[in-house]
Amino acid sequence: MNFKFASLALASALSFGAQATTTDWGTHDALEVAAAITPIGSFADTYLFALASDNSVFSTAVSNNLTQVLGIQDGTVTLFRETGVVDTAVGGFAFNGSTGNISYSFGALATGDYYYLVSGLGTGTAGGFYTLSSTITPVPEPQSYALLLAGLGAVGFIARRRRL
Repeated sequence: MNFKFASLALASALSFGAQATTTDWGTHDALEVAAAITPIGSFADTYLFALASDNSVFSTAVSNNLTQVLGIQDGTVTLFRETGVVDTAVGGFAFNGSTGNISYSFGALATGDYYYLVSGLGTGTAGGFYTLSSTITPVPEPQSYALLLAGLGAVGFIARRRRL
């Protein structure tokens, strides 16, 4: 019985200060922005979104460290695709107060459900503060590339014909 109580007390002490929030952006707009104040200690925030069509996704994370009051160490942003039982990590990057703002391109992503997992350690006397921005741009369809290549071919044909 004492062992169970000690285990419970240890688990409670380790989880004190941990924070996990979830924000649902719905269908991703051209720009999504989040700002969060974290507790002292570890945190893990989740930002859910859906892509209605194929898009390129570009993200930026900034740790806004203010002297000793707000600070983040070992900050990471990881993008996951929801695939059912086990979600697939698309990619990720690290950020903290000494690196300023970090940007990362996840490239072209297919239609579906995704989420960012932002985690790290709040080290200031009041925890930490970060901002996350995510932008999307449509991926051109194959017909657009075919039209571009046809246009370049026509320009090349005309240029060669004028030289002769």
